[in-house]
Amino acid sequence: MKRTLRRLALLSMAMVLGFASCEDPIIEDLVNTDLPTIITNEVSDITANGAKTGGYVSAQGGAEVVARGVCYSTTQNPTVGNSRTEDGQGLGGFTSILTELIPSTTYYIRAYATNQYGTAYGEELSFTTEKNYEIPTVTTSLVTNVTQTEAICGGNVTSDGGAAVTARGVCWSSSQNPTISDSKTNDGNDIGEYTSTINGLEPSTTYYVRAYATNSQGTAYGEQVSFTTEEDFQQPTVTTNSVSNITVNSAVCGGNVTSDGNATVTARGVCWSTSQNPTINDNKTIDGSGIGSFISNITELLEATTYYVRAYATNSQGTSYGTQYSFTTQATTGSINGHDWVDLGLPSGLKWATCNIGATRPELYGNYYAWGEITTKTEYTAENSLTYNQQFNDISGDATYDAARANWGSTWRMPTKAEMEELVNNCTFTWTTQSGVYGMIVTGPNGNSIFLPAAGEYRGSSLYFTDLFGLYFSSTPYEGYRLDAYYLYLERGVSNVSHNCRYEGYTIRPVSD
Repeated sequence: MKRTLRRLALLSMAMVLGFASCEDPIIEDLVNTDLPTIITNEVSDITANGAKTGGYVSAQGGAEVVARGVCYSTTQNPTVGNSRTEDGQGLGGFTSILTELIPSTTYYIRAYATNQYGTAYGEELSFTTEKNYEIPTVTTSLVTNVTQTEAICGGNVTSDGGAAVTARGVCWSSSQNPTISDSKTNDGNDIGEYTSTINGLEPSTTYYVRAYATNSQGTAYGEQVSFTTEEDFQQPTVTTNSVSNITVNSAVCGGNVTSDGNATVTARGVCWSTSQNPTINDNKTIDGSGIGSFISNITELLEATTYYVRAYATNSQGTSYGTQYSFTTQATTGSINGHDWVDLGLPSGLKWATCNIGATRPELYGNYYAWGEITTKTEYTAENSLTYNQQFNDISGDATYDAARANWGSTWRMPTKAEMEELVNNCTFTWTTQSGVYGMIVTGPNGNSIFLPAAGEYRGSSLYFTDLFGLYFSSTPYEGYRLDAYYLYLERGVSNVSHNCRYEGYTIRPVSD
């Protein structure tokens, strides 16, 4: 009752003093003495979306404080009609946590305390929330200029997320969704477009790439793109075959393309020269394309000449070569131990002497020998024969029985039956005269020739059938009959290999391998 009377008295006094301003602090104090007294705390722990503050109720006023907290707004002088916290009742301090604030925004706050007489406010304070920092925004460019080991990519940082970009570039891997923990480039630290060079790649490999951008909030990635590096194109791999079938003017070689280097082999063959390390700018064959083995025929060579040969293979990356080999073509003429020979181009490559043993010119008859004997005699009979009716194998090259080896030495020897048959089967025989002497011109497959005079034979101490027959002993005895040996028989229109008595004296035309 006393408190009510006191309020009435004060109101009457206020009316009497009506001339005073309604905003006069004396009058306000008189009117509000029953409201609480409250102080607003400083604002701390400010973030983009929240802050910490509070207040202190130092006096409850005319009645108990039933609510307290802080009210806040983006406009000044916020009231409990704005956003507010509710932080208990009564006297004392309290803490208020402001949430769901807008980043980069200025707020005004006041602590408040409410009792039955109304709500009192503390002083107004203001603060600004922090910016709402985010990771950047980045896009990935298309991949271009792809080679075996490199590519060009890049990106575009369209937003820094409110915090400075400290790194940007692209990251890549042969696995999907690469990160900066994988291979990466470093291409500056700003927003905007940039270009990245990706290197150190493996050929024929699929890679995945993403642009990235990093700020204080973390690393952002652009969309993933993929690309495949080019194949590992190289020059082919080729080996050279050994050289075979060497003649006076030709040989056989070849090679094997074991790898095309991932590019089509467009040409292959062998190249040769009289100088080492021949190339395709020298003589060459063209023996198809692609991988695999091939045979090369080398022709139009010079006789008695050393050549160097290598297989080659060409693709878009260039020409590679196999191992170099050398070979020497056969000569068509020559001399062994002072005696001349001719290569007739026979399959065996056998060299035939140009003269008989004991002759100095092709048309001279030379010496006469019984089969298996190495010296001449004044009389040729069965009784003085050293081999007549004796068991013998082929005597070729045995200086004890081979007159060619014994008299000319070195590699000279008597021809075998098979070598005489090779002569007959592969050469042309023409009956003619040379320096007035009848005999056979024997022309080989290569056009070279020898002259075999029709020297006849010795029986006893007499020479028979000169200018009629040519009779030349081989080194081969007649099988199963120890009285005969094989010989080359020549007369006009006839050339063959036959057999006859060993004791008769025939001429001998040596050969050499």
